[in-house]
Amino acid sequence: MRILRTGFVLLPLLLAACSLPTKPTSSASLPSEPDTIDSSQNVNDAEDVTEPVVTKALETTQLSKEELLAKYKSLQTLAMQNIQELETRLGHPLNETSLSIPSTDDVAMLKSKVAELSSYTNNLTSQIVELDKRVEQRRESPSKGDLLQVHLSNLEVTEPTSFNAQPLVGNWIRGESRVVRLKENFLMENSTSEPLNMTFTETYQIIINDKLIGTFGPNRSIYELEFDAPTVDNNGKIVGSLKIRIPQ
Repeated sequence: MRILRTGFVLLPLLLAACSLPTKPTSSASLPSEPDTIDSSQNVNDAEDVTEPVVTKALETTQLSKEELLAKYKSLQTLAMQNIQELETRLGHPLNETSLSIPSTDDVAMLKSKVAELSSYTNNLTSQIVELDKRVEQRRESPSKGDLLQVHLSNLEVTEPTSFNAQPLVGNWIRGESRVVRLKENFLMENSTSEPLNMTFTETYQIIINDKLIGTFGPNRSIYELEFDAPTVDNNGKIVGSLKIRIPQ
């Protein structure tokens, strides 16, 4: 009887519990949080993109006359370096462009000249990048005349300290310019040495330290001659024998 009575007491409580409302667990409301995060990230991304653009636009508009002239001079130096590299590696002069610093008090004119020179310098840099790509393509798949095997021997360097350099052998790709070191003794770590900048131009010329040594077309397989060239600092001379072989 006690058990039966207890059952009658608990039954209403169980029914009441079953009728209580529960916390909704629908997933329809869950995506709203990521949507909010994504939108805030998009705002931050937009700020990251637009901020450099605004900064770049203000770069010249906020410069004084003196700052504009200094910027022009810096661009002028870079442009001249690019022109020299291109003319040396291509083997012919570029079209002349005036790089003289404008003598004017017109700030608007200075801004225009800076923008013009900046565009020109970027174009020169792009030409160097394209030339580097052509050199690498020739390195991977050389046509006849694109690869030279260079032998330097009987090398004598005359400077305040003169010395006889060891023979040097290397490969050059058409359009490539690079610096090697002539050494008195390869076995000594601090051996006397002299830099030598050799260029094999796109027009089949060999240039050593800015001096034209000769033009070597792809129709002959072997060239050999005596040469002399200035040292890099123009305070001395490098003489020796140059032998070039063009692989068939």
